[in-house]
Amino acid sequence: MPRAVVTAIAAQKGGTGKTALAGSLAAQWGYAGSRTLLVDLDQQANLTFAFGVDPGLLEATVVDVLAPRNAVPAEQAVLERVHGVPGLDLLPCDERAEALDTQLRSETMGVFKLKDALEPLLGEYERVLMDCPPNVGELTVSALLLADEIVCPVKMGDSNALRGISRLTQTVEKLNRRGAHVRFRSLVRVECDPSQVSYRRNGDALKRLARRSKLPLARTELRARAAWRTAITQDVPLILLDAPDRGTREAQADVHRLARELWPRVPFPAPNEIKARRRASGTSFESPAPAKRAA
Repeated sequence: MPRAVVTAIAAQKGGTGKTALAGSLAAQWGYAGSRTLLVDLDQQANLTFAFGVDPGLLEATVVDVLAPRNAVPAEQAVLERVHGVPGLDLLPCDERAEALDTQLRSETMGVFKLKDALEPLLGEYERVLMDCPPNVGELTVSALLLADEIVCPVKMGDSNALRGISRLTQTVEKLNRRGAHVRFRSLVRVECDPSQVSYRRNGDALKRLARRSKLPLARTELRARAAWRTAITQDVPLILLDAPDRGTREAQADVHRLARELWPRVPFPAPNEIKARRRASGTSFESPAPAKRAA
């Protein structure tokens, strides 16, 4: 199998919907038939919780994989088929990750530790998606050194939404000058509500920034819908949320449309098809299927 394509879901600030987007995109890759690894690098471990996994009950997470001594091989920390999604595995995180930036900074060539740890797994997967921390610290730089592409969510209801994009862009340029090979797949507008003044202001400014910095901007917008918050409270990625209301259907259609725009050659199944397949397989929507460690 060729080396996996690695996508970093990255943003300079928190609260952008980065984690929710990563979970739904990864689940769609799994249902599209691609063996996919989802890596949680956010210190709050929200992505791990989003797949119904309590990191406090695990023997090892990515923190142990990156430990300065007696590091756990990455394959031993990977959980298989999370939330019953075929072909989707998770390398979980826990709150000890708060210290990883400091740890990696103190180690010689520490920013390459993540790449070294995950490199043996890249031949076993077709896609790897990484949920990066909400800053451009050592751990995010480590992820960018491994990544082939970046998807950057931009929260359109936030008056400070555009802050940080320039820093992320500058970091990418510096890394590429030093031998990295990462590019922006797209900026993605999230929590879009045309009735808000901030949405209109940010929209115009984002288009100017994208043109000026030559950054691709996805046409698909993720509309502000309560279903995103509902999915978080139910510990399930939005695309797997089983709810009949119009808002959920619209939110799922948005993220499905986004996946098809970002990777147009991939046969991502529609949300209703995913629901039908989960019901046919007996997979529960309300609680995750027990995750097993990779062999």
